[in-house]
Amino acid sequence: MLSNRTLIEKYYLQSTKDLKDDWFDSDMPYWYSHIVNLPKHLQATYLTVLVESQVFNGGFDQYFVNGYGQFAKETIDALIEIGAFKKSNLLENAFNLVKDDNLSDEEFRKQLLNKNLKRLFREDILDEPLRKLDDIYYNIEDENVEDLLADYLKKLPFK
Repeated sequence: MLSNRTLIEKYYLQSTKDLKDDWFDSDMPYWYSHIVNLPKHLQATYLTVLVESQVFNGGFDQYFVNGYGQFAKETIDALIEIGAFKKSNLLENAFNLVKDDNLSDEEFRKQLLNKNLKRLFREDILDEPLRKLDDIYYNIEDENVEDLLADYLKKLPFK
């Protein structure tokens, strides 16, 4: 039987195999479109692995600044899908802090990727609120995303 990490790695590699390097530096929505059109289990794998690695490496600020925040809504859904309800709630709180209510989702993604999102890139008002959410995220002991994701993937029909 595969370890949780090996199982997740297998699906993560499937989710990233068709990504193109130039998509990450483009304001065209190729990267976004590719991810949101993946099968649900591959999308959940990709998004939950990314949010965990980004938040644990540099917090919600890093998650958004590095462009992964363009997938925040989908990641919230993926976290709910695998049963990480507390962490999905924290990501939703972070997303609500970062996204101006007046922006469409498409405009939010565009401004985020072009590093023009005023709240995140030009003002320091988010540093403290995002840090507080990071601290809560780090201290949630009863939602191990790796275990939850592996359990979710183990329930899938063999792929």
